[in-house]
Amino acid sequence: MARPPRPPRLLRSLHSLRSLRARSAAAAGLAAAAAFTTGAFWLSHSLYDSQLNDAKVAAQARLDVAVADMRTGHVPASGLLLGDRVYALVLDSGRLLEVSPDLEPFRAQVAAQLTPLPADEQVSRTLTLDAPATATASRLAHHTLPLYGQSAGGISGYSIQSGFGEPDRGERTVTAYLLVPPWDAERVQESVQRLLLVAGPFAVLLVAAIAWAVTARAMRRVEAIRAQMASITAQHLDRRVPVPSTADEIAHLATTTNQTLQKLDHAVTAQRRFVADASHELRSPLAGLRTSLEVALTHPDRTDWPTVVRAARADTVRLQHLADDLLLLARPPVAAPAHHTRVELTDLARDVAAELPHGTSRITVHADRPLEVPGNAAQLHRLLRNLLENALRHAADHVTVTLTEDPGPDGHWAVLEVLDDGPGIPAPDRERVFAPFTRLDEARTRDTGGAGLGLAIARDLATRHHGTLALADSPAGARFLLRLPLPPHPARTP
Repeated sequence: MARPPRPPRLLRSLHSLRSLRARSAAAAGLAAAAAFTTGAFWLSHSLYDSQLNDAKVAAQARLDVAVADMRTGHVPASGLLLGDRVYALVLDSGRLLEVSPDLEPFRAQVAAQLTPLPADEQVSRTLTLDAPATATASRLAHHTLPLYGQSAGGISGYSIQSGFGEPDRGERTVTAYLLVPPWDAERVQESVQRLLLVAGPFAVLLVAAIAWAVTARAMRRVEAIRAQMASITAQHLDRRVPVPSTADEIAHLATTTNQTLQKLDHAVTAQRRFVADASHELRSPLAGLRTSLEVALTHPDRTDWPTVVRAARADTVRLQHLADDLLLLARPPVAAPAHHTRVELTDLARDVAAELPHGTSRITVHADRPLEVPGNAAQLHRLLRNLLENALRHAADHVTVTLTEDPGPDGHWAVLEVLDDGPGIPAPDRERVFAPFTRLDEARTRDTGGAGLGLAIARDLATRHHGTLALADSPAGARFLLRLPLPPHPARTP
């Protein structure tokens, strides 16, 4: 048979983009891009601010040294031009004395914004420069620059040149202003931005590639689990998915999957065993009924027809009871009992004891006080009847039913104990007797022993009423303990 054609490469590429690893890689790349962009923006501005702050500190220190030298009259005004710092001088009369070459195109703007300071006063502010007057001043255009000012009094005219050809004689108070251009900070910022612009895409691609590889590795383990699950059928429920050695979520998923498969395997095995046992139990009475009817029909003149009909009727009734029991066990074991009412357990136990044929054994019911439990009266009647029938079947002479209240730490319980004086049940078999179709006494006949469903139904009904049924230790005979929850106070009287 010819293999189906492979989908076109474009469709395969689109399918790959829809895969979990592609989405994970894309999400990781986008997250890395967002984080990298935010980090780059923050780093760039942090470096700019740091460089500018360093320049401000250096400018203030240089201004202090220059003004101190000016007071001594030893350093001319041109000594303020230090490095790439920009300065301006203002006389005490308000006249702009001198500006550095970079500020010369902005002389009018500077003269309008700078004012003299009183003697020995300092100030820190900003200077705003608008459109440049010449092309050479474009470097400072459209900037708001940090500005530091400090005044020096008692300076003679011979120490500071006015710049107009004549010395300014007499003592003056001169205000020196020093600006801090952002050129160093901008150079550092531009260098970092160029580096981040080159390294950013590579970092994003690296993160996306790592996410792709990690997700692909995880998906290989998930694919192994999926492939094994796809191969498990009703005939191969014993198979299990591989559990990775890593203690991560995928390993937990594989462990939980195996636990679920094990429960399913046990449930299917129990169902098959139940069906086989039920078929066996139904086959025997049907075969007996068919045989008796065929013999009667073969020899009709020698057949006691009333006896045959009575036997057939007995077998039919037994089959009907067996079918009812099987239907009851086939219901969900955790289903809540229908038509909840308050059932008086003490009276119910006495009524069931009175209904049963005792034979050579007798039943005694002991109860300190009435005990009402919520539940279905018909189902609780069936539960007690099955327990007492089982006890009478094995008792030598006496069956004792005792009802008490247990105020345990997990709530109040009604406890019904059924104790017979028979041979008892060995400890290894105490749990097995509650399985359907279990018969410990192989010598019992089916007519007296039943189908082995009574105790299974009794436990199932106890579970439906949120109670428990178990075998307890006893010095002689079998001791069954039925625990049913009592309603909360105040419905329960002391």
